Parts: sequence; structure tokens; C-alpha cells
Amino acid sequence: MKHVLFYSLVLNRLDRSSATMRYFIYTAMTGMVFSMVQFGEVIARKSLGASGLQITLLTMSMPVAAITSLWWGRLIEGRQQKYILIFVGAAGYLIMSTGAFLNDINHMISMHLIFFLAFALFGPAENRILQQHVAPDKAGKTFGNASGYRMAVSALVAAGTGYWLNHVEGGYRNIYPIVALIGFVGLGIFATIPIKSNKKLKPVPINFGLILGPVKDVIILLKRRPDYLRFELAFMLYGMAFMMTLPVVPLFLVDDLGLDYATIGIARGTIPQVVMILAIPLLGRVFDRTTPHKMAAAVFPLLALYPAVLLMTPSLEGWHQRVALYFAFGLFGAAMSGVMVLWNVASLRFSGKEDAGVYQSVHIAFTGFRGMFAPLLGLGSMHLLGKTTALMISASLFILAGVMMVVVRKIDYRRGEATDLGVGNN
Repeated sequence: MKHVLFYSLVLNRLDRSSATMRYFIYTAMTGMVFSMVQFGEVIARKSLGASGLQITLLTMSMPVAAITSLWWGRLIEGRQQKYILIFVGAAGYLIMSTGAFLNDINHMISMHLIFFLAFALFGPAENRILQQHVAPDKAGKTFGNASGYRMAVSALVAAGTGYWLNHVEGGYRNIYPIVALIGFVGLGIFATIPIKSNKKLKPVPINFGLILGPVKDVIILLKRRPDYLRFELAFMLYGMAFMMTLPVVPLFLVDDLGLDYATIGIARGTIPQVVMILAIPLLGRVFDRTTPHKMAAAVFPLLALYPAVLLMTPSLEGWHQRVALYFAFGLFGAAMSGVMVLWNVASLRFSGKEDAGVYQSVHIAFTGFRGMFAPLLGLGSMHLLGKTTALMISASLFILAGVMMVVVRKIDYRRGEATDLGVGNN
């Protein structure tokens, strides 16, 4: 009885707290979830003996599932999204809890795919919450601060998870029920954030039109906003480069460098998160004072240093190799801080007073589209040309993406399609 009373008091306190505070708590708990889920590819290789193709399919599960945000975004239009969030999110975390019985890679791929299909709903929902509760010129700051909390928690959890996997036989089976438990709690907090439905919008009937409608909306939006289309196409180059590294880097760390779980956890989880704690709040404020194009033009080329430095590590030994490894992922964390701000709140700048959820759904759908082929390109280039060449191709695309951001903005001006992005037409 006491624990029921305590739980009720917690819920009542949360219900009285500000929407921003609840958003901060939710993002911190989501960080805990993903700091453990990110070990998936390494677990697949080290403990389940997955092939390169199977690891590639595992890395594709998140971006491919993200394309369903088009339909999730449409489904919650004109509806109270709280109940949809609870039902869909609970189903995703329930599937993740089956990792307690994980024995083969096919189970892992299926589990991750279903979980990410459910999680795709949270992108449009989160942007609607930010749009309704945060002023447009404060969105970057709010997202940056929330991410700071998330990264602090993630850094600790990633290190702890790596240590656990290193010292407990079959320890990967223990982390998935923990992921589900934390996810359930975070879901409950997220669902309590009030959101006003647009009463001018009638709920879309659940029929065949629900499937075709979002596709038509994407086409209409991109025709009406050619500047947003060009921004997404330039962003596509960065996304391709990033996704091409997804199957290559885990194999590089496990096979070429022979690293254990603890070292990989610190390198891929703790180091980038610590850097992001410092960088994301700062870059969130920078975002509030600049345009998405300018920020992208700066951070995309910086990402090229990540694979370049990583490729130096096999020629080093001992602590020299460890320092170079951590430095590479530190650079990754610094650059990805800017990318994360762009990825999460750039659509708010383009949407203005329109429904930000629709814009973010389009943005995530582009992610899903490139997720269908970019990891396979990385796998193919790795098998045909080797890991070194595959990573250098990614580095080149990062640089090209930065250049294209400048080019597409100039095209916007030349064609008279440069809309005001909140800080003047710059």
C-alpha cells in the first residue's frame, strides 16, 4: 500500500510541474534507454556471432522504422495524442522486454525493428509539445538544456552497461528488461504533458486514405516549400554519410581493434555524451541566433574528422591508441551536438505557425528513405573496397554536405524562395 501511495504522490507532483520540467525528465530517461540500446550491434557481433549483413540490417531498423512517422503524425492530428502514445509506446517497450530471452540475431533484429516502429510516433508528438509550450526563439535553448540532462545520464549508463556486459556472462539479456522498465516510466511522464488538439482539424478516419494521405501531404508540402525540399536534400548527403558508417564502425572496433565491451561503451557512449553535455546547450543557443543552413555548413564538415582520426588507431598501440580512439569519438560528439540540434528543431524554424509535427514527419521520413539504402552502401563499399575506403567515402560526403548547404541557400535567394527562418533571411 505504501508504494502505491508513493507512486500516486509522484504522479500528482508531476501533474503539477511545468511541461518543460516533464520534458526534461522524459529526455533524460530516453537517454538512459538509448545508451543501452546502442550496444545492439556490438552485442550482435561479440555475443551472437552476427554477420556483416545481419549487423547492417540491425542498423537499418531505426531509420527504416522512422518513415512510419508520416502516418503517426497524421494519426494524431485532431486527436488527444496522450492515449495513442501510451498504447503504442507500451507495446514497443513490452517487445523490448523479450530481450530477457535473447538467443539469436533474428530475435534481436525483430525486437529492435518493432521497438523503433513504435518509437517513430514520438518525433511528431515531441515537436508538437515544443511548439505549444516553448517560444520559437527559445526552442534551441530548451532542447539544448534538456539534451544536457539526457547526455549526463547517458554517459554514466553507457559506461556502467559496458562494465556489466564485460563482467557478466550473458549480461546482455539483463539490460533489455531494464530498458523496458525505464521506458515505461518515461512514457508515463511524457504522456502527462498537456497538448491542445487543433479543433479546426478533424481526426483522420482510420482507412485506406490514412495510408495515401500523408504521402500526398509530403508531396504538397515539398512543392509549396521548395526551400525546405532543398534543405532536406542537402541534409540527405550528411545522412547518407552517417548511415554508411553504421555497419562499418562496429566491425572496425570489434574485429580490427579487438576492443571489449567496456572500452567500446566508453568510446561510443560516455565520451560523446560528455562532450555533448557541454556542446549541445551552447549550440542550442547558437541555433537561436543563426539559420539552419549556416549551422549545418559548419558542423557537417567537422564530422569528416571523426572517421579520419578513427582510421589512425590501428597504427597505434597501448594508451596512444586509446587516446586516439577517445579523441575520434570526442570529435564525433562535438559535431553531432550541432546535428542533433538541427535534426530535432530545424523543422520548427521552417514551420513557423504551421503544424511542426508535419514538417518533422517529413524530415524523419527522409531519414527512413536513406535508411533503406545507405547502410547497404556502407556494407557494399566495405566488402568491395575495405573498411578504410568505406570510412573515407563517408568523410568526403560529410564535407560535400556542408558545401551543399551553402549552395542550396544561395539557390533559395536566386529563385526568390528564401523564406524568413526566424533571424532574418540569412
